[in-house]
Amino acid sequence: MDERVNRDERRRAGRSRNVLAINRVGFLGGVERVVVSCAEAVESRGFHTIVACPAPGELAAEAQRRGLQTVLIGIDRSKATASPLGWARLLGALRKGRREIVALARRHDICLLHAHHPIGALYALPAAQQLGVPLLLHVHETLPVHAFYRTIARWVLPRCAAIACVSERSRDLVLSLGGAADRVRVVYNGVDPSFLGTPAAVPELSAGGPHVGLFGVLEPRKGQDVFIAAARGVARQHPQARFWIVGDLSFAENAPYVASLHAAIEAAGLAERVRLTGHRRNVRDWMAGMDAVVLASRGREALPTVLIEAALLGRPLVATDVGGVREIIADGRTGLVVPPGDPAPLAAAILRVLSGEGAGFGASARADALERFTFDRFGDDMAALYGSLAGNEVACGA
Repeated sequence: MDERVNRDERRRAGRSRNVLAINRVGFLGGVERVVVSCAEAVESRGFHTIVACPAPGELAAEAQRRGLQTVLIGIDRSKATASPLGWARLLGALRKGRREIVALARRHDICLLHAHHPIGALYALPAAQQLGVPLLLHVHETLPVHAFYRTIARWVLPRCAAIACVSERSRDLVLSLGGAADRVRVVYNGVDPSFLGTPAAVPELSAGGPHVGLFGVLEPRKGQDVFIAAARGVARQHPQARFWIVGDLSFAENAPYVASLHAAIEAAGLAERVRLTGHRRNVRDWMAGMDAVVLASRGREALPTVLIEAALLGRPLVATDVGGVREIIADGRTGLVVPPGDPAPLAAAILRVLSGEGAGFGASARADALERFTFDRFGDDMAALYGSLAGNEVACGA
């Protein structure tokens, strides 16, 4: 009896409930918090997750801190390049990473592969095909996407047993790339239950105020430069206001952008008012101390986790109209939505929140989030999807 038949029999008998979650980057952003939350949510529902990601980075550290089984693999971010040497490096990493995933899937008797990006799915395909294990692709992106993403996604989508989309906008992306509608499931993210606990005071937030925060990795698409420009307008009416940019560098290539943020702060005369904190493990405590939480992204936000987290904390929300933002915020009721890339309406919305409307927005946002984005609902939905795939004898296509 061959290996695939043995695995199918064990899966039907219910003896294998191990899932390999594959992430292509090692830093800790919104997607990575979903990776960790998903692993925690399904654990109490009978599925054990092994988180596989590259090193170094905060993702592995956070997963290990939460007691999740973690393995470091040679997966590469795999960004399109014009350099022949770059392509040779990527192909080498792909071969090595694929072998590692096959070995891991064998060693841990994996019943399901869960990739959190088409690149991760590309790495996981050989294991899915050789071992007869279903492959689930979790789509955290939205239109528009780069040509390289489109090419890889069109290749892997027909070969996945199912596609989980974090929002309707993500579903639109999958369908535009030829994904089969009957394989797509929209599963809204849930937030770590610790966000519902009592936050601790953050010493840095004890002086001055109001406090306005932007949370996310440091890269141009997140719009920290627009936030800084808006802060200048807000500061004219709130001389004691403080503005906090909480997050760390995503990729080394974005270091010049971070340097430009520091330069913009100095040029605007805001050195004592705007601070880049770097990575903070106690994100909940920082969010809870804000009088407004801002998302200034230019695009590619399928369902921003930061907005769901801030909503559960009852924080007033101001966000740009990108991706699935309107699936979280009801403009004028649970927060304010403004055009992307323009500091003037962003500043006006922040001022409106700080003028007294913010408390009502925050209360409405929390009530709405507690209905739609709970950890239990997320865990139930993901475990049901896992169960339908792990018990499915039809594995990944050839």
